[in-house]
Amino acid sequence: ALSGLLLGKVSFFLSEKEWSNRPDAGFGNDEARARVGEQTVFAWPFPEAATVPAELGARGESSAAMGTAPDVWNDMLGILVALVPRKLWRSKRFSQFLADFSRPLVKATDFLLRVASPDDVGETHAMRVDVTSTDGHAVSVVQGHESFRRCVGQSCAEFALDSLRHPVPGVQLTEQRYRDDSARERIIGRLTSTPGTFAYTGPVTVDSAP
Repeated sequence: ALSGLLLGKVSFFLSEKEWSNRPDAGFGNDEARARVGEQTVFAWPFPEAATVPAELGARGESSAAMGTAPDVWNDMLGILVALVPRKLWRSKRFSQFLADFSRPLVKATDFLLRVASPDDVGETHAMRVDVTSTDGHAVSVVQGHESFRRCVGQSCAEFALDSLRHPVPGVQLTEQRYRDDSARERIIGRLTSTPGTFAYTGPVTVDSAP
C-alpha cells in the first residue's frame, strides 16, 4: 500500500475467544484492551516487512503499518498523502520542513496527554504481529509497554548485552541473528520482561488476521 495511506482500525488486543487459546506464558490482554484498544493505522515502509519474510522463506504478501494518537495526527497524514505530490515527499528539504513544523506540535500534544492521564498514555506503545499460513490458519501476537521511549532504550540495551554474551561473527539483521529457536526464545524472553511491559500475549491462534 502507498506509504501514509490510512488502512482503518486494528485491535491491539485479542478477542475473548482468541485469548482462551493463549499459551501459559501470555499475559496482559485485558490491560491492552483497556489501555490501547482499537487504533487507526497507516501503511509505512518498515524494512522488516521485506527482510523478515525473506529470512523465513514466506510466500505471499507482507506489509507493515503504524499509527499514533490522538487520531487527528493520522487524519492529517492521510490528507497530506492525498494532496501532496509524491515528488515532494522525496525532497529532503520538504521532509525536513514537515519534521521541524510538527515537532513542537507533537511535544505539546504529548505533554497534554500526560497531564490528562495518570498512566502516561502519551507514551503508551503497542505492537501486533499477524501471520497467516497457506492453509488459512492465523496466529497473532500483541505486546504493550507503558513508555515508547523507555521501551526503545531497554530493547537496545538488551540487544547489546545479548551480543556481548553470545557473540556472532559478522554483521546480521535481527531476524538473521535469531534464526535459531533457542536464541530467539532467549531474546524474546528478555524483551518481553523489561520493566513497564504490561502485555505480551505470546503467539495465539486467531480466527483471522486483520
